[in-house]
Amino acid sequence: MAIAWPPITPPDPGTALGADLVHLTLALPTARDVWDRARWDTATWDALDYNNFVDASCDCPGVSISRGRSDPLGHAAPATLSFELDNPTGVYSPWNTVDRNGADLGAPVFGPDIPVRVATASGPLATGWVRTVTETDDGGESTVKVTATDALSFLGDANGFEQASQGGGEKAGARLTRIANTAGVPALVDRTFAPGAVALQATTLAKGALEEAWLTADSDGGVFYATKGGVLRYVDPAGLEAPEFTEPAARFSDTGEDLCPISFTIAASRDHVKNVVAVAAAGGTAQSVSDQASIARHGVRSTQRFDLIHQGGDAYSVGLARGMLDRLAGAELAITPIDGVPTDDEVFYAAAHALDLGSRIELTRYRFGQVLHALATVDGIAHSITLDQWTMTIRCSPGPQTKGYSHWDAAVWDADYWDRRP
Repeated sequence: MAIAWPPITPPDPGTALGADLVHLTLALPTARDVWDRARWDTATWDALDYNNFVDASCDCPGVSISRGRSDPLGHAAPATLSFELDNPTGVYSPWNTVDRNGADLGAPVFGPDIPVRVATASGPLATGWVRTVTETDDGGESTVKVTATDALSFLGDANGFEQASQGGGEKAGARLTRIANTAGVPALVDRTFAPGAVALQATTLAKGALEEAWLTADSDGGVFYATKGGVLRYVDPAGLEAPEFTEPAARFSDTGEDLCPISFTIAASRDHVKNVVAVAAAGGTAQSVSDQASIARHGVRSTQRFDLIHQGGDAYSVGLARGMLDRLAGAELAITPIDGVPTDDEVFYAAAHALDLGSRIELTRYRFGQVLHALATVDGIAHSITLDQWTMTIRCSPGPQTKGYSHWDAAVWDADYWDRRP
C-alpha cells in the first residue's frame, strides 16, 4: 500500500523560484472502524488510514536533509530530516491521540513512524518517517522539534532471530525481499529490487537486517539505497550500466555555461588511495587485482574483503575487486562540498531534483591558466532550506568513467581531459 501523496500545484508562470515553494507534507493517521464480531458495542480499529495529509509548510521555518554514504566504498545510511514546527492548535503535540474524526488511536497521532515528505511541484527531495517528536511549551507557546529517517531505518532497527541457513542459490532481489519481509518493513514502503546477477550462498540472517542488505548488494556488485520518493531500491550490475548511472546528470563550471557553484573544495588525501584489492567469497580463495601506476607513485596500499557470499567463483571475485579498484586506486580527488542556491536559479533548481545517489556530475574549473576537469559520482546530498534561502551541498568521489567517455585522449593527450566517444 503505497502512500498516495497529494500533488503540489505548480507556481504561476513568472513566479520566482524560492524556498517558500518547498512543501513539508505529513500523512497523519486516522482510525478505520470495524465492528467487533464478539462484542459489537466495543470499538476496535483494524487498520490505520494515512490519507489525512497536512501541509505543515506554514508552520515550518526550515528543514535540513542529509542523504548518502560517507566514503566511496561505504553504504547508503538512513537519511536524516530535521525540522521544527510551530504548534498553535496542538495538532503536532505528541500527547494528542485523537484523530480528526474524534477516534482515539491509543498512540500519538503525530508521533514516531508518521510519513513525511519534503517536495516541490517538480518532485520530492526526501521522504521519511518520523523518528522523534519533542514538544517545548514556553508560556503557552508550543513548538515541536522533529527528526525523521528514510526507509532504510526500518532495516537498521531490525535485528531478528538467527534462522537455519537457507536461500542457497537465490539472487540478490529475492534475498533482499526475504530480508525486508523478515524485518517487517511496513507496507507503506514501496520496493524496487532488480533481480541480481549471481547466485548467493545460503545465509542465517544472523546480522542486522540493514547489514544483511548491504552484504547482499556488495556480494552481487550492486547498490542498495532509499530513493528521494521513499522507495527501497536495489540496482544490480546490469542496471548500473544504464545512462541513469553512467552519463552526467549535471555539469558544473565557472564559465557560466553550466551550473556555477558558489564554492567547492578539492581535497587530495593519500589515505583514500587503495591500489591492491583482494576479494574472496566466504570459504573461497582470495583474488587480487592491482593498479601498477598507482603503486609506482604511492607504494602498495591494500584493502581486502573476504566475507562476500556470492557463488560466482573466482572470476566473479575478480570482477568485484576490479570494481572496487576503480573507486579507490585514483581516489585522491574528493569534491566536497559543491554549494549552490537553487532559490532563484532555474538550472540549479532542476539539478536539486534530478540528482540522486549514484548520479554522475562533471565539474570544470578554469584557474591559473589550467583546466581541472573531473568526473565524479554523487555519494551524498544535503539540503538546508529556510523561508528565504535554499543551499544544496553535493558530496562526491571519483568513480568509474562514464560510458562513452575515456580519460586522456590517446592521440592528443594534452588537448582534452575527456574524449567523448560514440
